[in-house]
Amino acid sequence: MKNLVTVSVLFVSIVFISCFFSSCAKPDTSSDKPKEEQVIGSWSVNRIQLKIFYNGVFFMDTIIPRAPKPKNFVEFGNGNSFKYCFNSTTINNGTYQFAGSDSLISTTPSNIYRWKMLTLTDVLFTVMNTSTNDPAYPGATVETYQTFVR
Repeated sequence: MKNLVTVSVLFVSIVFISCFFSSCAKPDTSSDKPKEEQVIGSWSVNRIQLKIFYNGVFFMDTIIPRAPKPKNFVEFGNGNSFKYCFNSTTINNGTYQFAGSDSLISTTPSNIYRWKMLTLTDVLFTVMNTSTNDPAYPGATVETYQTFVR
């Protein structure tokens, strides 16, 4: 009986250690690069989520359906060039610049994107902006969250 308890404790210990100390995970080295280098390249627009508030009270949460024509993407170039396309056949071309430690402003002839950067890794980039003049939701405060992936 004593031998069975010892074997059981040993087995449980091995399972526990293997679950919490896995050597297969790759370390995230994206924090080693400055944000100016990390954003460069093409990102797929994975999701756009809206949170709508009226007079500070949460009203609705929605995800805009994706309809690529032919693809939804955002691209940040080396020379601050910017391209954005979501559910459109037209690509918005312009420039981008960083503002402070956590903001990114992209300017095109048809739109100005003012994004607060929430997450930035080698494969995931999430941003958000807040608007009070969205024509689809008059009188509302709209928080727009966008998720870009590589």
